[in-house]
Amino acid sequence: MNKFEKILLTIFFIEVFVGGGGRLIDFGVLSIRQVLFLLLIFTFVFRIVKEKAFFDKNINTFFRFNPVSIGIYALLVWFAASALIGYLNGNPLSIIVMDFLRVSYFALYFPLAYYIANERFTFGRIIQILKYSALAVAIFTITVDLLGKTVFAANFYPFYVFMNTIMNDDLFFRPSNSVFYKSHLFVLIGLILSLNNVLNKKYQRLDIAIVILASISVLWSETRGFLLAFMLSVIMIIALDVKIIVDPIKGLSNKLKKLVQTNQFIKKFTLSILVLVAVPFMFQYMTLERFETAPVEQNNNAIEQPKEVDDVSVNARMEFIVASKDILVIPKNLIFGMGYGSEVAGRTDGLEMSFLDILLEQGIIGLAIWGYLFLIVFFNYYSAYKSGKQLTTLDISLVAAFMGILLLTNINPFINNPIGISFFLVMLIVSQAKKELRASEDIR
Repeated sequence: MNKFEKILLTIFFIEVFVGGGGRLIDFGVLSIRQVLFLLLIFTFVFRIVKEKAFFDKNINTFFRFNPVSIGIYALLVWFAASALIGYLNGNPLSIIVMDFLRVSYFALYFPLAYYIANERFTFGRIIQILKYSALAVAIFTITVDLLGKTVFAANFYPFYVFMNTIMNDDLFFRPSNSVFYKSHLFVLIGLILSLNNVLNKKYQRLDIAIVILASISVLWSETRGFLLAFMLSVIMIIALDVKIIVDPIKGLSNKLKKLVQTNQFIKKFTLSILVLVAVPFMFQYMTLERFETAPVEQNNNAIEQPKEVDDVSVNARMEFIVASKDILVIPKNLIFGMGYGSEVAGRTDGLEMSFLDILLEQGIIGLAIWGYLFLIVFFNYYSAYKSGKQLTTLDISLVAAFMGILLLTNINPFINNPIGISFFLVMLIVSQAKKELRASEDIR
């Protein structure tokens, strides 16, 4: 691996983690994310040609057939089929192309499967980039929040226009002047990773800073899905810790005694209770902040009626669900999907619920392939654990974060766009490597 490849991968991951929707920088019709996508593909192909490694599976991952690569190939083939189905159904060609290009990001699996390795671009380096990126995004969004709530509160619109001009319309402001940025996803992931490090007393000062600032940034984003994803991730961390602690112990009473005597478990269990109690209150607060209507005054006594909450976010999702039922009752739509570019409840640019979006466009066949790849991540870690490979704090944090994202993507669509796909690909590659490492150790 040469210096250019290291620099390219560093820039690639920084852009993924901090670049939001990927259009902060444009090169004519191409965005910076699309340019880096093409550069990475071409650089990898050039390496294969230069080293004449056309059939060398150690380099040419296009021929490194394993459960993950087979699933990726099946998914790419079905993406092409969904584009064809959309075209045959008369869907707008421009939307079909946009939908296809969005998920074609999966093609990066092949260069990343080669480059992400201990002897080339280490996974530890990716995690460090993610953490520093999460901290940077947290600081940036908190700064924008504070300016919007204080300095520019009285005359907010010029500030809103200015920020979205320099950020290429990639910021989403709430009624409270708080801001949501698509890279908040990696702020959430960084928070989960750092929090588990802190609780396990394996932390750096960077982890402390992330726990404090990322928590504020996520809360001020007023994204309710983040609360639910964080809650599930914490519960998953607790569950995995319990399994690892009690597995070597025989007898239910002995298992319970071991848990009670483990200070680390008691701390995490206490945290999970606090999270479970706090999330519903914060969820309600965010709902009121975003959707509460002003009270109505009646006659001279100014009697206030109960404040109404018009949760347009939930209303829109319910509208998509109702419209989807009418579409999916048709067997061919249920099995094969309507193809890319389909319109659902007047919307053609993707629904707010990733799994429903996948089902409508790609049918049960497409959703099954996605599900197969989701399960591979968990299966790989489970296989490594059952074969005797220790799950590290980072492994547990990543599995928990991935579980949280699978819940989140049913509320905020992440997993079927480059932001979520990038994290998904890394999880697939790293989990497969962990499984294969244990297998190779067993052979030796």
